[in-house]
Amino acid sequence: MQLTSIKKISFIQLAVLFAASRLFSEAMNFPLTTVQYGMQRFTVILTAYAILFVQYIPLICLSAKYPGKSAVGIIIDKNKVLGWVYAILLTVSVLIASISSMCRMKFYASSTIFGQAPEYLLIILPLVACAFAVWKGIQATARSGVIFAAVFVGFLILISISTWDMFNTKWLYPNLIDRKDAFWGEVAEQIGSNSEIIYFSVLAEHVSEKSQRTVYWYVPAVMFILELMYLLEILLLGPFVGSANFPFFTVSALSNIVLFQRLDGIDVAVWTLMCIVKISLAMLCVRTAFDRLIGKKAGIIAALACIVITAAVSMAFGGSSDFVIAVTAILTCGIPMLTCGVLFPLIALIMAKIGSNKKNKGAKANV
Repeated sequence: MQLTSIKKISFIQLAVLFAASRLFSEAMNFPLTTVQYGMQRFTVILTAYAILFVQYIPLICLSAKYPGKSAVGIIIDKNKVLGWVYAILLTVSVLIASISSMCRMKFYASSTIFGQAPEYLLIILPLVACAFAVWKGIQATARSGVIFAAVFVGFLILISISTWDMFNTKWLYPNLIDRKDAFWGEVAEQIGSNSEIIYFSVLAEHVSEKSQRTVYWYVPAVMFILELMYLLEILLLGPFVGSANFPFFTVSALSNIVLFQRLDGIDVAVWTLMCIVKISLAMLCVRTAFDRLIGKKAGIIAALACIVITAAVSMAFGGSSDFVIAVTAILTCGIPMLTCGVLFPLIALIMAKIGSNKKNKGAKANV
């Protein structure tokens, strides 16, 4: 049976997919111990994304200098053993990200408006959609992701309009950051939540041209939207932002316009769609890496196996907030991101440069 091939997409489509993926993580990331809500949160987001852009530099250089290639592709082509190491670490990283995402989505849905729904349905249905997306390839995922992003933008506009008269600007008073370690802890957590840098190290090869521009669009766009989302939260909830498990859901529940009594139902639908995008991207990374290592059939089988593992773990432990926090903390510590999104791309850049220099010397010797 013919497997659907992974086709090329534009850098704007990939940037939209990454934005959807990252915004989901932020909306589902109920407060961890290091998060101190206040006006300093705006500075935390700005600082984190400035640092994050710097961490993308190896991938930007790689994409600009070697169009149509990815870090994982270059390493596998140059050294199979190192390629296997990268692929395994990559698989573990994106699998943890997928389990974290699915558990958070399940915990979120069951603790908001789907408390009476069968738990297995909250997990199985989104993952079936993810499996179909992985089977069809990144082009189909990109088309769906653009639609989902449009729904999110409309949702954000609806919330802003419907809650306008509830805004309380007295919460926007400047406050000093008393503990520098708390501030930098929040910055580190914000940076470490970006699995998208790992995805870019693999999926850049599926961009038709100028894949480095993905970063130029994605990083500022997400930073701006996160600032806007937090502005809405602080204007409506003030100091109660820190006591809400899902602040943005609470904001949507306050809405009251002619078409909708409340927007919290749409909120759940939007984040379910975003969850599908995030997990699909993770599984497409697995498919791409193993496609290169051992063939297309192995790639799709590996991705589907990871979806099955995600489903099993999420059904077993997704109801435990302690488990969700523990798994999420593995990501926010930053080790998976720095290893697969910064270190290995830097190695790939060096390997590609050495290979290019050898070719140039060989060509000169033959003249």
